[in-house]
Amino acid sequence: MSSGRRTAWLALGGVALALAASNAQAQHLSLSPQIGLYVPTKAMYDAATTGDIYQMEAGPSFGARIGLWFGKRIGIDLSGNYVPTSFQLENGGTAISQEDAKLFTGAGQIVIFLIPSSSPLSLYVNGGVGVVSRGGVAFTSEASSSDVSGVFGGGAAVHLGPIGLHVGADLFSYKAQYQGATATAQELQQLDVQLHLGLGVPFGK
Repeated sequence: MSSGRRTAWLALGGVALALAASNAQAQHLSLSPQIGLYVPTKAMYDAATTGDIYQMEAGPSFGARIGLWFGKRIGIDLSGNYVPTSFQLENGGTAISQEDAKLFTGAGQIVIFLIPSSSPLSLYVNGGVGVVSRGGVAFTSEASSSDVSGVFGGGAAVHLGPIGLHVGADLFSYKAQYQGATATAQELQQLDVQLHLGLGVPFGK
């Protein structure tokens, strides 16, 4: 396991420990199954000499979030998503080849409510650390397929009794290295957008 991947899992593990250790003091916990859309906005490889561009395609996401809320203004959020997608080689805007790929994203974030969570409509911002892990046919020969990422975003929630309907977006910002069978290793900045829609169900306290 690479040091970057190990660091990411340690960071996420720390958030998970915080969830467990703080449960006794927390107002409540919530579980939110969610669906969404994952949209990479940058190429993973860009060959200036040939014009070849390797790009992850947008894909649907399926996942869940666990929230630990301290009062009405602040909380900790732990999320994970699975994204079935494809990895495409383009040249001059024309697709040359395409292979199946899959992504797993995980994040641990601090959430701050700009409008309290007890209001019928609440607004929030969030930020923390995450990991983006790639797999599938397109990445079977990759030595390193996981990267540590900064994550920040925001959203809104509508409270329908004890259940909350939330919608939001997270931005994953990280550097990824790709080296295919015919491509020299190249590390480029990535900006991936995770759009999500889910239902929050309280449990515990």
